[in-house]
Amino acid sequence: MRICALAMLVTLAAVTRPAAAQWYVGLELGAAQYGGSARDTSGNPHAGPGGATTVGLRVERSIGRLRGALRLSYGKPGFSVSGEGIRITDKTAGQLIESAALVSFRVGGIGPSGAVRAELGPALHLWKVGDEFRARLGAVGAAAYEWPVAGRFSGAIRLEGALSKSWFDAADLPPEYERRVTWRYGVTSGLRHRL
Repeated sequence: MRICALAMLVTLAAVTRPAAAQWYVGLELGAAQYGGSARDTSGNPHAGPGGATTVGLRVERSIGRLRGALRLSYGKPGFSVSGEGIRITDKTAGQLIESAALVSFRVGGIGPSGAVRAELGPALHLWKVGDEFRARLGAVGAAAYEWPVAGRFSGAIRLEGALSKSWFDAADLPPEYERRVTWRYGVTSGLRHRL
């Protein structure tokens, strides 16, 4: 947890030099699929978080081609068990708060004003099961396309993935299950405003 907080501070410090910098604030809506977390070694079933719609708030600061961002998002993936062609998800069982510190840079463009960016950074996943929060450190990577909308507003779509330690504790699972890395992939779209 300290590593994630330190990475966030370093990211912000790196992009807060007095220069021709721009601040942005934006909202994001996403669709995410989760996998991994636990697998039954005696057969096919897997257990882990299900899919979720996510809502996020993003604050960015850019200097030239480099940009630092802090993102906070919320989703309710629930708990899912899958195997033999069937998947059962209990949406009341789990919630996720994810914070990420991202550094991005422009890797290309599409058209006269669209930009393609690559993003990478650490993430902290707070997985809520019942009344208990479980913290897991992970990493997030994304490819983004950004374009101007109108005035100070711009839009963005991101394809992203994340990895973290299993969201289960050893005591959560029957003996035949083994913990696995939890992974996520998804897409987000957002609208941001240049301050």
